[in-house]
Amino acid sequence: MITRGEEEMEVYIEFTYLSNFLIILVSLEMMGILLSKEMTYMQVLKHSFILSLGTLLLYVDKYSWIILIVWMIMFYYLYHNQIFLYYPIFIFIYFSTLFFTSSLIPEAFIYNGILITPLNTSSMMLFVIGLLVVLIQVMFIIYLKRKVRIDTYLYPLELEYNGKKYLIEGFLDSGNEVYYEGFPLILIKSGIIEDYDVIDIMELNDLRSEYIEIVKVNQIIVNKQLLQDVYIGVIKGIQYECLLNKALMGGVL
Repeated sequence: MITRGEEEMEVYIEFTYLSNFLIILVSLEMMGILLSKEMTYMQVLKHSFILSLGTLLLYVDKYSWIILIVWMIMFYYLYHNQIFLYYPIFIFIYFSTLFFTSSLIPEAFIYNGILITPLNTSSMMLFVIGLLVVLIQVMFIIYLKRKVRIDTYLYPLELEYNGKKYLIEGFLDSGNEVYYEGFPLILIKSGIIEDYDVIDIMELNDLRSEYIEIVKVNQIIVNKQLLQDVYIGVIKGIQYECLLNKALMGGVL
């Protein structure tokens, strides 16, 4: 039983834990989608369980901000140096979701960063929130499947140029049909290779009107196979570190 002002509310800690667990679960999933982070569903469930232990701070009356410190420590344990990227995004999504949920449930209120939901909450509102949670789970599962499909087209690539070795990931792009003097080009994102000698510049004939700097490298190892005297194109406007050419990779993959 919780007293809020002159009103008494019947609250179960189990229900409070479950509701906050779902909010944290949704927040982590949305964080993963926004940051394109590779996470398994079981990993998200595990992290949600750990973070939802912060519900126990419900019994700490004096410091309402302590949950932020506790979660920061947990995030460092879970994500290490990536805490500076993940933690602010998670906090923003969590409190946005928290306030949105509390706005749907008039009887609920937020205490120490935790949603308190009494048992007399409208069943209709709980049903609507449940549907939203299920919808986000479906979206996250679709995201994970798409992420797995993309990863199946990623291959380790070792490029040697001017005595330096560069280890990157190459994406086998069926749309990469760029050729230079009859030779298929492997496209490398600008900024990866240092101090390279440009032997030619060509314009990409599509809507982007990008320019490609042509460089000849001694050797490239893709998927443990050696390619020698290969032309590569250095370009700015690509998402991946490297776009492999299917014509060049036919005998390798």
